[in-house]
Amino acid sequence: MLPTTNDRQNEKSLKDLMPAVGEVVSIQFQSPRKKFSLKLLGYRENGGVIVSAPSGSVNTLNLEGARLTATFMAGSRRCVFVSRLLKAQPFPYPHWHLAYPDTVEYQQIRKHKRIPVNLAVSIDHQNEMVSVKLGMPRILHSQDVSLDGICLDAPCALGQVNDKYFITLRFQVGGFDQVILLPTVLRSIHNIEPGVVLHGMEFDDLEEDTQVLVTAFVYQQFLTELGYLDDE
Repeated sequence: MLPTTNDRQNEKSLKDLMPAVGEVVSIQFQSPRKKFSLKLLGYRENGGVIVSAPSGSVNTLNLEGARLTATFMAGSRRCVFVSRLLKAQPFPYPHWHLAYPDTVEYQQIRKHKRIPVNLAVSIDHQNEMVSVKLGMPRILHSQDVSLDGICLDAPCALGQVNDKYFITLRFQVGGFDQVILLPTVLRSIHNIEPGVVLHGMEFDDLEEDTQVLVTAFVYQQFLTELGYLDDE
C-alpha cells in the first residue's frame, strides 16, 4: 500500500514531541538481536533518555554500546528514533541510559485507521424490550477496532441502522485486564456472504476514562501489528 500524506514520516526533536513519562517504549537491538518493552522514565535535551531496565535476571551488560531502535507513542503519533545504550545502571534503581537522539521520526496515526483484532465481545440492545426480542445479550466476534468504533460479525443482521447498543469489551493494556462498557450506534450492515454479516458500530459519547482506555488499547494493537510489541 502506498503511503498517504498522513502516513509519511516527519521529524521533530524529542523535546518537541513531549512523550509522557511512563509511556511504553519498545527497544530493539539488531546485534545481538533482542527486543524489550520498557517504560520511559525521563529525558533531558542533549543529555540522554532514561528508560526502565528489563525485569528479572536478564543479563544486559553485553548490550552496552549497542545500537538500538526505540519506538513509542506521543499523543496520536507513533515515534521512532535510533540511539545507543550508553549504560545499564542497577542503582539507585534498575534503569538504562540511552543516547539523546538528534531527531525523532514520527507518523500521525489516522483517527479512523482500523486495527485488526481477534476479540470476543458481548453486545446488548439499549432498549430492554428489544434486547429480549433479539435474544440479547449475545457473544460475538470483533475483527477490527479504531478510535471511533468497532466492527462485529454475526450470522444475521442484529437490528436497524442507528439502533443503540452496549458492547462489553475485555482486553489487556500494559499487562492489566480491563473490562469496559461501550455505548455504541449501529452505523452500517454488510452481508458479505451467507451467514456472515458485518456490523460497523460507532462509539457514542464515551466517558473520558473509557476513551483513554480505548485509545491505549488501539495504539497498543497498532504497535503490535507493526511488530514493535509482543502479542499479549
